[in-house]
Amino acid sequence: MSVFFPLNQKQVTTGRCPQHDTSQAKQSCRELARDLDVLANGAAASQSQLLSRRMQRQPANPFLELLPLMTDAENSVLCKGVPPEDTLPLHSMSLNVKDPEGVQTVEIDEAATLLAQRYPQFARGQVMEILHAHTRTVLKPAGDWSIAMSAGSMSALDHAIGMFLNPGDTILMEEYTFLAMVDACMAAGLNLVPVPCDDDGILPSELAPLLPGAKVLYTVPVGHNPLGTRMAPERYQQVYDLCAAHGVTIVEDDAYYYQQHNSNDEKADDDASAVAGLELGMNFVSIDRQGLVFRLDTVSKLLSPGFRLGWVTGPKHFIKAFEDLCYVSSQSGCSMSMICLGKLLAHWKTDGLQAHLKRLQLGLRLRCRSLLRACEAHLQDLAYWSRPQAGMFLWLRMQRPRVFTHEEMLESLQRNKVAPMPGGFCSPVRTGDPVPCFRLSYVTPSDGYDLAAQRLRKVLAELSLPSDAGAAG
Repeated sequence: MSVFFPLNQKQVTTGRCPQHDTSQAKQSCRELARDLDVLANGAAASQSQLLSRRMQRQPANPFLELLPLMTDAENSVLCKGVPPEDTLPLHSMSLNVKDPEGVQTVEIDEAATLLAQRYPQFARGQVMEILHAHTRTVLKPAGDWSIAMSAGSMSALDHAIGMFLNPGDTILMEEYTFLAMVDACMAAGLNLVPVPCDDDGILPSELAPLLPGAKVLYTVPVGHNPLGTRMAPERYQQVYDLCAAHGVTIVEDDAYYYQQHNSNDEKADDDASAVAGLELGMNFVSIDRQGLVFRLDTVSKLLSPGFRLGWVTGPKHFIKAFEDLCYVSSQSGCSMSMICLGKLLAHWKTDGLQAHLKRLQLGLRLRCRSLLRACEAHLQDLAYWSRPQAGMFLWLRMQRPRVFTHEEMLESLQRNKVAPMPGGFCSPVRTGDPVPCFRLSYVTPSDGYDLAAQRLRKVLAELSLPSDAGAAG
């Protein structure tokens, strides 16, 4: 790499350096040292600019310096701040696990149960090793990456806001998106800017003019909440290249990545060949060669929300920043859950996880198809929708909404005994006016969808213009 240190006009004409000027020489030396440091650590310097002012101030976790000493059995450890080990109440545990062959018992011995009662730094070893191998094999991250445990996606999103954004910064997100993330960004004093989408995800042509001045793009690319869409493979690179050109960090919230059920295809409802298992396709970390992507995965949608665990993937400087925030807040999650999850995944191995995922995906496929049929039977003249490819949600847009108030809408829902999520809850733009859209989930038993669609029809009819008025308009 060539380095240029520009001379002033006098230096150019005389060929002399300003050795006679001590203060100028010192300044030149300081500038030279700074430039050399930037060259030697160019990537780290540019990466640190992506982090928030809070992260610039956040001290590293000093506990990490003591951890090697505390885990050496030959050392006299006098720095613990926990109850004595012989007073911890649990001796051992058993998990009764649902397997294809039936219920199987997984034993958690005394040593592992002891770790489950300690802080996460001692408990996460097995599950971290398994998730690291899984991430390398399934997600295939590019660049110099790492992972960290999180206390579920919402905690990880809260940390992501703290890592990358200062009050007043601009965050881009899909035109409708995850309700809790909208609320968290508003509470953080951010400028929320919606990005138009279609059935293939974010529209690159609409994203491009919004990127100057933005700090972060937040996206739910697969099984989008609430839109139910999946980003088209070719759009990943288009969106990534646009963000990279403007130095915009991508927060990839892929909570529904493992719920790809392909309910938009022509195969039978119960055709197991239609679901993906672990063959899940594109993601942003797999193409991130410039260190711009921070990815969130969660056990909540993969297994169960009760674990309150997930993991994040990204360039190592992002993961270090994340763990520094965990040190002063969530401690990365629950030790008991980490031990149980590690034992479960070790018991299942890849084949068992694959079998579980196919059961999950096929179950969602069957329910989604049932809800679609109910909507087709009762709502076709009042709303329109696209067939979801992944996730748990169907997004309804009213065909001819009249002007109605939020109170009118809630009163109609209550009177007709049906509870979809109002679309306005999912909008980054909170004007107080209702949005003529509803998010329907398909996780309850399928036999209730026909009645639910009949009830929802009454709500939509009450909130719609008469059909002749719609035709005249």
